[in-house]
Amino acid sequence: MEWFYENNGQQTGPVSREEILRLIMQQRIRPETLVWTSTFGDSWRPASSAGLVSPLTGLVRPSAEISEHWAWALLVGPWIMGRVTLYIMDWRHVAEADRMNTMSVVSLLVLGLFFTAFFMDRNSIRETGATPPGFWWWLFLPGYFWRRRQVTGRGRSLLVVSLVLLVFNIGDTLSRWPEIQQQVKHGHHVTSAPQDPAEGDGEQENL
Repeated sequence: MEWFYENNGQQTGPVSREEILRLIMQQRIRPETLVWTSTFGDSWRPASSAGLVSPLTGLVRPSAEISEHWAWALLVGPWIMGRVTLYIMDWRHVAEADRMNTMSVVSLLVLGLFFTAFFMDRNSIRETGATPPGFWWWLFLPGYFWRRRQVTGRGRSLLVVSLVLLVFNIGDTLSRWPEIQQQVKHGHHVTSAPQDPAEGDGEQENL
């Protein structure tokens, strides 16, 4: 693929991608330098938006391919944390009250990992000059990875795994539904239990 770049207001090129990367390493092409290749149509783009230079670090990006590391962290990281926590609590027979406290802490960690991976993955897509899936796709991950595949042209495994995890989570919730209902009833019973009559009589005697 041939590239052109702006040099002191003049169009320079064509040069190979390897030459472009060499010029970036020599700092003759900076993140704001305009570049063009045939896939850009009629518009020139800054090197930082063309997948050549990271706008965060100013360092050369060795490949225009979008990394899937953060995408996998987004997809399986929170799920693994949640499942491992549940298995450990079941194995140790953790009491219900302690289980709720533990899950509250783990839920905060899961949310932190989820949104960190989500924003970093969208940023990795944006750095290549592509438009990442919309922010609200975080509410439905299979939709996010479907849209991501349309944008990047890759990521079939991510989409398939997201659908498998969705089906697994639905099935797991349905299988645990009687247990969940029992926990809800137990919590409601504890909070709404009537006062012991003996305790009431004792208060009256004290009066």
